[in-house]
Amino acid sequence: MYRCRCKCGEECLVRGADLRSGHTKSCGCLRAIKRYLGKIAWNTFGSLQVWCKVDEHERGVKPTTKWYVACRMCGQGFFIATTKQIRAGTKHCVCLEPTRTSWRDMIQRCTNKNHAQYKDYGGRGIGICDGWRNSFVSFMQDMGRRPEGKTLDRYPNRNGNYEPGNCRWATKKDQAQNRRKPECLSPTLQKL
Repeated sequence: MYRCRCKCGEECLVRGADLRSGHTKSCGCLRAIKRYLGKIAWNTFGSLQVWCKVDEHERGVKPTTKWYVACRMCGQGFFIATTKQIRAGTKHCVCLEPTRTSWRDMIQRCTNKNHAQYKDYGGRGIGICDGWRNSFVSFMQDMGRRPEGKTLDRYPNRNGNYEPGNCRWATKKDQAQNRRKPECLSPTLQKL
């Protein structure tokens, strides 16, 4: 047994096996708080940190329950989201909008036959890994937030798919150097 001090300041005795396995996370205060606030409170979902319910008198957790949520990326975004939006990963801080735009554009270029650039991407067989196509959160975990002045680039294999290990955030100069040669040029001119 170990004497431990909880984040709330209380001391308690805890078995060593429970500490090592992570089974014990508090003196019991966290269980009481979660019972009152719901299991989603104080948890992290992608870039979101859930705080507490908007309506403190609402009992239980429903898909329409509204929560105060903070952005872990910028530390400044504080907004309201429903349980459904949080669990589905469809609600994000405005600091992630440039990254989200790059993600949506990547999907459109590769899957939407009516998109102006489809012939250069999806039409040539360039695809997107399932994890990225189905989840912005998965894309964010692999690529991180889009830096200012950069866009999504397939590198080192410019003819490869959009997937981890073949993408980077690149400047316009990097993008220009990674462009494929026009097909209309003769092989002699392409070497120049």
